[in-house]
Amino acid sequence: MSIDAKDGSSGSGSVLEREPSDQETNELVVVGSSAGGVEALSILVSNLPADFPAPIVLAQHLDPTRPSNLAIILQRRTILRVVQVDGKTALEPGHIYVVPSNRNIVVRDGDVEVLSDNGESNRRVRPSVDLLFSSAAKVYADRLIAVVLTGSGSDGTAGAIEVSNAGGIVIVQNPQTARYPSMPMALPPSVVDFEIDLERIGPMLYSLLSGVVIPQDEEETAEILRSILEQVSHRSSIDFRQYKTSTILRRITRRMTVTLSRTMSDYRLYLETHPDEIGELVQAFLINVTQFFRDPEAFVYLKNEVLPVLIQQARERDRVLRFWSAGCSTGEEPYSMAMLLADLLGAELPEWSAKIFATDLDEAAISFARRGFYSEAHLKGVPREYQERFFEHIDGGYRISKTLRQMVIFGQQDLGRSAPFPRVDLVMCRNVLIYFTPELQDYVINRFGFSLSPEGFLFLGKAETVRPSQTYFDLRSKNWKVYRCNGNSVPVSRRQPPLDLGTRSLRQERNQARNTKSGNPQAANGEVETGLMGSELALPQLRRFNELLLRFLPVGVVVVDRSYHLLTANSAARRLLGLREMGNELDFLHSVRGIPYAEVRKAIDAVFRERTTVTLAEIELNSNAGGNGRYLTLSLALMQIEAGSPDLAAISIFDVSEGVTIRRQLESVRAEQSQLMTDLGVANRRLNDMNKELVDANEELQVANEELVLTHEELQATIEEFETTNEELQATNEELETNNEELQATNEELQTTNEELRARTSELQELNEIMDGERVRLAEIIELAPFSIVVLRGSNLLIEALNLPYLALLQERQVQGRTLEEVFELFGQNTVPLVLLAQEVFQQDQPRSLLIPPTSLPHEIAAQLQDNLNFRLVPTHGANDIVNGVIIYAATEETDPDLPSE
Repeated sequence: MSIDAKDGSSGSGSVLEREPSDQETNELVVVGSSAGGVEALSILVSNLPADFPAPIVLAQHLDPTRPSNLAIILQRRTILRVVQVDGKTALEPGHIYVVPSNRNIVVRDGDVEVLSDNGESNRRVRPSVDLLFSSAAKVYADRLIAVVLTGSGSDGTAGAIEVSNAGGIVIVQNPQTARYPSMPMALPPSVVDFEIDLERIGPMLYSLLSGVVIPQDEEETAEILRSILEQVSHRSSIDFRQYKTSTILRRITRRMTVTLSRTMSDYRLYLETHPDEIGELVQAFLINVTQFFRDPEAFVYLKNEVLPVLIQQARERDRVLRFWSAGCSTGEEPYSMAMLLADLLGAELPEWSAKIFATDLDEAAISFARRGFYSEAHLKGVPREYQERFFEHIDGGYRISKTLRQMVIFGQQDLGRSAPFPRVDLVMCRNVLIYFTPELQDYVINRFGFSLSPEGFLFLGKAETVRPSQTYFDLRSKNWKVYRCNGNSVPVSRRQPPLDLGTRSLRQERNQARNTKSGNPQAANGEVETGLMGSELALPQLRRFNELLLRFLPVGVVVVDRSYHLLTANSAARRLLGLREMGNELDFLHSVRGIPYAEVRKAIDAVFRERTTVTLAEIELNSNAGGNGRYLTLSLALMQIEAGSPDLAAISIFDVSEGVTIRRQLESVRAEQSQLMTDLGVANRRLNDMNKELVDANEELQVANEELVLTHEELQATIEEFETTNEELQATNEELETNNEELQATNEELQTTNEELRARTSELQELNEIMDGERVRLAEIIELAPFSIVVLRGSNLLIEALNLPYLALLQERQVQGRTLEEVFELFGQNTVPLVLLAQEVFQQDQPRSLLIPPTSLPHEIAAQLQDNLNFRLVPTHGANDIVNGVIIYAATEETDPDLPSE
């Protein structure tokens, strides 16, 4: 994954963070979450103070079909201002910016902007946390803090990697307390700076942004820093004293924030009282910057120009290729080189011995690389063809193929201390040296010169150079910093591994003191013959010694020199240590898989330094390192082949697995017996306590029995009273029974009446249905009549129904429910006789007729008629033969001269 151009780096490795420029002072916090994130965000913002010094941008996965209420919810939980971004908005400190649902958001220089919805695919959830993180990393670099909260899926992994590569800080919610741990767990451990509980994230953000106190006095700062780094070197066997002071101080301030140390003096005291903090500080010093095929053009150059040359040389030699990736981080770089080799060798690969030694300071990164398991985001730079050939898709990620995995040998190594690998064809160390002091850079470059075979290649980062040793290297690619070793011109004294910088001062002081007393001024000046040269001189004697004695011993024996090179080992040692191949260049500490590196190395150094015998009892080889859970006892002693020859160390190896197993079984049995005795004693004490409790309980029961006797007598008296009361209650009950019989009789009468009411109701319902039917049928008859009809009901002569022809006469006015007199006022005063005649028909129960000429009607109606309008009024009767209404028939004489009568 490419890093910002401001960094100037393009390589890989566990390195120190770059320094920020003086102009870059403003900072930004970006937060990503998914499932369960609304609750988590509410808790996070509720813990932020009013003077929070940076803006915060939130990307929360929300339901795309509903409008977002996240801003309203968060505003209730925080005193900071919450802003929902709808377009391009300027970032201001102390403001929280919320992304709308189903929209992506990016960070520009000082602004946050919502991207327009241009119909992009909805397969990826929006807002994209990856897009937010990566865009912010390009602008803010090491001034950015990225936070990953609860959520499902892996959104945010690729973005967090870019934040880490740019030098920013990555904080994740503790997966054990997250409601949905998938998102925080998807990030590789080498990327995460802090993994803390949700409630602590807000205060930590404030502390990281507020900063801590660094002494202004340079001498005081240097003294405290020297003391801190000496503690780290002593406890972790990693020497950071040769790294740049400015970058070291920046990483220390982050740990001071976490440990609540206000000054460097407080933090130095904290280190002394909390040994576990040493490991956290070492991890803070390291930052893993790498990806597959980083700077693709550089790998194209290696594939086309460098690797074919090395393969041709090896084909003519012995078909053996040895590469060294120094500062390999999480393994992407050596695996990339393995893919190129496998691609170039093709079907010949099984016939070759191709090994890539991949080393790094960060133990967590090495463990991650050994697994060879990467998420989809890690494979962004891998060509599609290589993904299909060299990766296997399992468990939501991709595992490197077994063929490539067997080509790469991972190990933890400090470039400033550990021995180099000899006869290497290609050394890759990309942008690790830029964080070293010039002295350490020269030292490491010389070690690379020792490691490289004649005409081997050195591949550095863009910002690195071999200028101090340029006479021993030829520049082959200025753009990609590829050098070729001048094997014939490198002096042997420069090709041997230099002394370890971390321990040189102690050795020189002791050698100077020893040689000054003996009168050897040359040795006192530090010109001591190295172990490797002496070892090369003694190899024939060692081999004869091995043939004569060591191979017949039932005990494993290994001989190493001061540089930990494995000079000889008998068959028993090879079997016990799992050594599959032997060579003069093998490093004993790196060749034996699973051996406790720091402990054995410390013992070897003690043998040479103190010239004494050291025994490491019952050390365990890791089961995944060929030891099968084996326990060994190592006895280390100083030896010399002859007087004046260099010192060597003989390591006797005893297999004590069976004894350790038996002892542990016995200890387990003893522990079980001890536990049983303890349990038995506890049981006896409990029985005694229970017996005492039983005696006390018996006494209490006797007292209770006496009380019960007295209570019994009282109860008898009470029973007699109850019997008297019962007789009274029986008499009352008889009276209640009589009342109940009367109530039952009344209830039966009510039930009979209720049944009669139900029957009557049923009859009324049937009549109502009949009436409804008749009313419907009457309406149909009226509608189908060939002449105009209006039906009047009641003494008020209310219009109940009328057909369409009549409605046309009334010009389709709304007349139903009105009285006849009110309606016919619309026709003028000549219609009054019709109203009076209708009232007369209702009162006298006699049909009547009335002829009205068109001239008596309104002009708009008269225009439609040519003949007189003939009205026929007929009374209607109810069931009791009483007049209940009037029906008016109306027609012109030409249309129907004979109207119906009643």
